[in-house]
Amino acid sequence: MYPVLLQFGNFELRSYGVIVALSFAIALWMSSKEAERKGLDPKLIQDFAVYALFGGIVGARIYFVLFSEPAYFLQHPWEILAVWHGGIGVIGSLLGGAVVALWYCRKKEISFLKLSDTLVPGIALGQTIGQFACLLNGDSYGRPTDLPWAITYTDRRSLAPLNVPLHPIEIYEMAAYFLVFLVVWNIRKKYRTDGFALFAYLSAYGLARFVVEFFRGHPAIFAEGIPAAQVFVAAMIFVSLGGFVLLNKPLRFAR
Repeated sequence: MYPVLLQFGNFELRSYGVIVALSFAIALWMSSKEAERKGLDPKLIQDFAVYALFGGIVGARIYFVLFSEPAYFLQHPWEILAVWHGGIGVIGSLLGGAVVALWYCRKKEISFLKLSDTLVPGIALGQTIGQFACLLNGDSYGRPTDLPWAITYTDRRSLAPLNVPLHPIEIYEMAAYFLVFLVVWNIRKKYRTDGFALFAYLSAYGLARFVVEFFRGHPAIFAEGIPAAQVFVAAMIFVSLGGFVLLNKPLRFAR
């Protein structure tokens, strides 16, 4: 694929950074528009984005360190901060962002559920676009396969194994997360109960991520060979189901 978009001497413009920045910008723009629709000040979203970016990066790095190669980082603790060497986890970024959101809502005295409902359509679309970064970069690659739609990486700067046909898990995820986005997008105007979009996102994303993990080539491991992602997204699904129960009242649909 194309892990490097442009190169001038020793300078490399990496496709991963460009696409992740683009996906973040699109998610922020969509969330700002959604805030207007829901009666929130868009400046709150833009202000929160700065904190969310920091919390997301920290959470993503902690997740990778704990569940990918903890023994290596124990021996090389200085590498924990070297995010430019690669190694982040999307689930960790969601958890880090959620912690920051709880703090921010308490600080600004706004509803966590309302803020979350405002953010999740943009998050789902951002995740969809972000998979292009993984596809071009070769990280989060799939298992070896002989299926006719397998992809093979040949660029030595890719993070995937070279010259091995692999499941295009990045494309699987792209399709799955776009469906998650459509689910959240289509129901966002059909409810008036804060939290419904959040719990719909958690259940849809959790299910999508749980399934695609079966095709991942080198998943982060929780324990005894169990992928960490499947453990966390299963918890997301249970939290979402509990959330729907705690709403504990009939949904009031817009007319």
